[in-house]
Amino acid sequence: MIPDLTIGDLMIDCADAERARDFYANLFGYKKTVAYDCPAVKADNGMTILFAQPDIPHVPPVWPEEPGEQQKQIHLDFRVRNQRAAERKAIRLGATKSKKQYGDWVTLLDTEGHPFCLCQGDRKTAKSAKLDCINVDCQVQKKLGEFYAQLTSWDRNLYGVGALVLDNGMIVCFQGCDADATMDEYISPVWPEEPGKQQKQMHFNFQVDDLQSAVEEAVRLGATKAAEQYGGEHFVTLIDTEGHPFCLCARK
Repeated sequence: MIPDLTIGDLMIDCADAERARDFYANLFGYKKTVAYDCPAVKADNGMTILFAQPDIPHVPPVWPEEPGEQQKQIHLDFRVRNQRAAERKAIRLGATKSKKQYGDWVTLLDTEGHPFCLCQGDRKTAKSAKLDCINVDCQVQKKLGEFYAQLTSWDRNLYGVGALVLDNGMIVCFQGCDADATMDEYISPVWPEEPGKQQKQMHFNFQVDDLQSAVEEAVRLGATKAAEQYGGEHFVTLIDTEGHPFCLCARK
């Protein structure tokens, strides 16, 4: 485990970063801000969500997945007080409803093509919008879940390594092809991005006190250090056990 590791932010790739920020800010009432020169919002639980335009054109994922097409890689679940009202508002703001739906939640595509889900909360006690869960795709659920369980202090008592709980109550869920019938094969993203290859779509940035020691521990647990680095002394990009890039950033 890396001592004092916290999620600094989640970065979402998009074709138009300002458009994406406006969509989530207006839909959920999140405060607009700027972080690391990127348009961003502050979610209800204090987490920062950044929106960035990658070095090559962003290719939106296809949902439901189709062979040979971009996969979503990571998607967000929001718990809302009034699911139908939130759905109508999302569509007014530029979302589209997925042609295929699963379970009791509503799946929509944001302005950049990323799927996200609206889940019905308790109508009397629920907040207007809660970032409830970050879902991470992978080939083998247990393998990736165990990696993040060992990397972080996230609680696994309730869900094992299939889903881990952060201190703020948010869940990080690992959806493996071995346990998810909606995916036949998970395709790892290529980093740095290359035209025609699977893009990362979203990635975590973690803050740590001792960057060098944190990198060493992540590698010991199974991560690999990316061949190309852009952070200098400020952050290091690594690849987790299922191919997702993530960054360890020196806490300021």
